Amino acid sequence: MDLHLDDLTINISNINLADLRKSWDWLIADMTAILMISKLGDMFLKGKDDAIYWLDTSSGELMKVAGNSDEFDLALQDDDNIDNWFLPRLIEALEDSGQILAKNQVYSFIKPPVIGGEYGAINLKTTDVSVHFAFTGQILEQIKDLPNGTKVTIKLVD
Repeated sequence: MDLHLDDLTINISNINLADLRKSWDWLIADMTAILMISKLGDMFLKGKDDAIYWLDTSSGELMKVAGNSDEFDLALQDDDNIDNWFLPRLIEALEDSGQILAKNQVYSFIKPPVIGGEYGAINLKTTDVSVHFAFTGQILEQIKDLPNGTKVTIKLVD
């Protein structure tokens, strides 16, 4: 597999990034810039401290991944980080199965893993990036303080 970073991220130049932040402000209010968005709908952001953070939208976690932009550039050269942050094998499987992203789309979990969904191609669908961040941010904000194992019921309607 010979994927590059551009194969694992979406173009954010024509996306309303302020709109994407709205449903996640409870967690990313101190972030100053969105640097990139993975095809799986995770964000990499710059903090007020100039450190780089990974917003994992499948778990609702914000993790510091580098102390500054130079460290982040180095971290992006590490295959283990690429595998962990971008899940290239999963992206490749989705694309091989015919699920190709259109402009401003990401792969979004149908049932988020944090509430029991599986990390597999069968549980992912192409979704507008704004819908993805609104849906995941609202769900994860509502369950963030619940103890592990709490039963949650989510009703989805079209």
